[in-house]
Amino acid sequence: MPLWIVIGVAAAIFVLVIVLAATFNVFSAESAEETEAAWVPLPHDFTPEELDGLSFRPALRGYRMEDVDEAMRVLRTRIHELEAARGPQ
Repeated sequence: MPLWIVIGVAAAIFVLVIVLAATFNVFSAESAEETEAAWVPLPHDFTPEELDGLSFRPALRGYRMEDVDEAMRVLRTRIHELEAARGPQ
C-alpha cells in the first residue's frame, strides 16, 4: 500500500478524534456539569450591570444557541416594554 494512503487515513482519523473530543468538551478545564451550571440567563427586569456581565456557554462553533435565543427573547421583550412606556412620538 502506498505511503501517501496510509498518511491520509492517519490524518483523517486524527481530525475525527480531535473533532469528537472538542464536541464532548475534552479540552475544557470545566466539567460538563460546571459548564451547565455556569450560565445564568438574564432576568426579566435586568439591570445594565447584569447585561454587561452576560456571557454564554461555548459550543463547538461559537455559543450555545439556546442561551443566545433566551437572552434575545428577554432583550426583545424589555425593548418592547420600554417603547410602549415611552409612547408615540
